[in-house]
Amino acid sequence: MIMVIMGLSLTFLYFARPVMLPIVFSGVIALLLYPITKFLENNGFPRIPAILITMLLVLCVIAGIILLLSTQIYRFGRDLPDIAEKVDTMLNDLEWFLFKNFNIQIASKGGSIVQGSATKFLDSGVFLLSGTISTFLAIFNFLGLLPIYLFLMLLYRTSFKTFFLRITTPEKHRIVLKILHQVQKVVQNYIIGLLTVMTIVATLTTTSLIIIGVDYPVFFGCFAAMLMVIPYLGMIIGALLPAIYALLTKDSGWYAFAVMASFLFIQFLEGNFITPKVTGNRVNINPLAAIVALVIGGYMWGMGGLVIALPIVAIVKVIVSNIPSLQHFGFLLGTEIYPSSFSFRRLFSRKPRRIK
Repeated sequence: MIMVIMGLSLTFLYFARPVMLPIVFSGVIALLLYPITKFLENNGFPRIPAILITMLLVLCVIAGIILLLSTQIYRFGRDLPDIAEKVDTMLNDLEWFLFKNFNIQIASKGGSIVQGSATKFLDSGVFLLSGTISTFLAIFNFLGLLPIYLFLMLLYRTSFKTFFLRITTPEKHRIVLKILHQVQKVVQNYIIGLLTVMTIVATLTTTSLIIIGVDYPVFFGCFAAMLMVIPYLGMIIGALLPAIYALLTKDSGWYAFAVMASFLFIQFLEGNFITPKVTGNRVNINPLAAIVALVIGGYMWGMGGLVIALPIVAIVKVIVSNIPSLQHFGFLLGTEIYPSSFSFRRLFSRKPRRIK
């Protein structure tokens, strides 16, 4: 019965994506912004002005980040013709090397296989940038409904709480209030912790790229940090773009090697020191559950699903862990089965681990 309900729910969420995605996003962000609104209300602001001030503060922060990244993307796109020419030269050198040393001639019916490679690279680069811009525009179009939903959810938050209490029996009100409190805390801990870690990682990656001497360090550093929404693989994917760029624009391959080495070292610091110190064990979701959630979220809701997947799983874990008949699902999603954070200190510890 539970599997049937889960299947029907996933089917509904897949086909209701245009409607449900902004609502779910608004709900998660409302849980994050609730303490700010509550703080303003406790200091004498009426509810509506408190909500508007909170949303304005968030809008200013987002606008600053978008302005910074859009400037970097524009400058990067302006340098694409020079990068394309570099690619063309490298491919011609490779073709001459193979012909001279191995008598291998790479050619096609239209001539050399590298003929016009600069134009093709430029076209692909422009396509990549235009695709990125189109994605951002689609997100902004989707975000048009977000402020409306967010404002109304913060405005009528007391009604939601009353609704959940009315649909349950009085003896279960304590559990309902506990679930609502834990859901709010787990979402806040996850998003605040993630944003804090992303800021630290963006600072470290940007600094390392400046030291190495790679152009557009802010763009590449922020891009790698934003990919941290994909656990374990995000930083590696984020390192590839600046490494390839360094390989194409620098005279030595050591620049690309230095980029990869620095990013892997930062990922080691993030996994073993930064994230445990910032977030601790407040969001106890094991790696398998996280990856499955990201795959399902990405398949169902695209990029938005990748961003929202882990908070949703964290909320589901809180709910099922407080319902006796579903607690085994909470155990399956949690880290009690095996510790999720790898640590070299644990690896080289002489203290034997007890096998349960």
